[in-house]
Amino acid sequence: MTVLPAEEQRRPLLAPRGKTLWNALVRFGTQFIAILVNLLATPYIVRKLGVESFGVVGAINVMLNFMSIVTISFTSTVGRNLTFAVERLKFEEANKELSTAVYGLVCLCVIAFLPFCALSIFIDRLIIIPPQMVFDARILSFLAFLAFGFTTISGPLGAAMFVRNRLDLFGGASLARTIIFIACIVALFSVVGANLKTYGASLLAASVALFYIYVRIHRHLLPGIEISRRWFDRTILQGIMSLGGWLTVNQIGALLFLQTDLLVANRVLGPTAAGQLAAISVISLQFRALGGLVSSLFGPNQAAFAARRDLPAFSAYLFRSIRLTTLFMAVLVGVFCGSAGEVLSIWLGREFSSLAPVAIVLTGYLVITLGVMPSWNAILAIGKVKVPAIVTLVMGCGNVVLGIILARKMGLMGIALAGCLMLSLRNILFTPWYVSRVCSGIGLGAFLRELIIGLAAGCMVYLVSALTVTLVRPDSLIKLALCLLVASGVGGLLLLPFGLRSLKTGT
Repeated sequence: MTVLPAEEQRRPLLAPRGKTLWNALVRFGTQFIAILVNLLATPYIVRKLGVESFGVVGAINVMLNFMSIVTISFTSTVGRNLTFAVERLKFEEANKELSTAVYGLVCLCVIAFLPFCALSIFIDRLIIIPPQMVFDARILSFLAFLAFGFTTISGPLGAAMFVRNRLDLFGGASLARTIIFIACIVALFSVVGANLKTYGASLLAASVALFYIYVRIHRHLLPGIEISRRWFDRTILQGIMSLGGWLTVNQIGALLFLQTDLLVANRVLGPTAAGQLAAISVISLQFRALGGLVSSLFGPNQAAFAARRDLPAFSAYLFRSIRLTTLFMAVLVGVFCGSAGEVLSIWLGREFSSLAPVAIVLTGYLVITLGVMPSWNAILAIGKVKVPAIVTLVMGCGNVVLGIILARKMGLMGIALAGCLMLSLRNILFTPWYVSRVCSGIGLGAFLRELIIGLAAGCMVYLVSALTVTLVRPDSLIKLALCLLVASGVGGLLLLPFGLRSLKTGT
């Protein structure tokens, strides 16, 4: 009779691992519904609050995103470490990893409470706020900070979905949060009134709901993995902070790339320009969310291959994920860029149509920059995050400086060009070189080939979209939706052979 190791004999109950295809179907479905809800809600919120107030909301959200870097870094680290512990049947270590992360973040939130309150009081010293909105902005920032606390503590609990490859549940939880947030917005705006205070209350309600959902999901997926103070381990905390620290540095750099645009616009060009940028940036933010969604589908299996030290499968899977992500983004970005003027005019109003060139610059380079996102999952899986973190931070600082310089000369277009230039340089020059250095079996030439294919695919879909709107000339939301669907369908069919070949061969 085979005698199992003691650790395996004590194996706790675990939910079965999910399937990537099912995860993809559910997450795409929930994400598209969430995007539709956001796109329909944005014009409503902008009209109710006003462009200036919407710009203030965007600036405060950017500040919260900077503070959420700890949550993202801890969650990524805990997800990786939990996967390694479970795959190697080290369940006591899994208890320590999760409990240490949760209690560590609780302590961090308690310590940060007073600074958060001070930041709320002096919010008008950090961003430009019209005098009549200062009090409401302080209330909004305080409520947003409370919401941030619930989101922060929810982070490690969400790692269970990564460990068991149940990203379908993540999609459902995110959609539920979006629906609750918009429902609260509509209800409070209608009953109490449209202002920054009711916006903040809606944000807090959605975050509390998400925390509850994550608790229930964790109990379902990892019922044998305990969260208890007795499992808190200082050594584990040091390990999390070591890897998570470099992830935090990387996340700071990424936010300097992606989230400083509104702050620069607010300080250099004023709250009205910031509100305009916040409105047209909704499209690029949704594309980033979709790119992150596609990339995240491959993350659990990449971590599992790395944990098993299966390097050939790890490398082949990485190339497949880059190809599929790049082609997917080529369809989305190409369709929007080819019809940007019509989309902004019909969706937000004719006064926004002149901002179409800015919107194109904000989104056009995402084919490449989001297409390589799976490579960052690979870097995390093998733990080689120090150098990318430093490079991202340095170039992110450069993006802020360049954005300020160009904004003074070119307005919103300057801000868009700064992000396009710096982020493209990082992902075209640095990322392929670094991944080929640290990941065995991945050649630089093959990596660059994927980027070229993605760029060519995006240009092809752009031409299809531009031709479609030129022929139809949509003047209503229904005609515009039909144009976008036709362009997406034709573009998708043109790129389908490349995607099918990748699925079959892994190249």
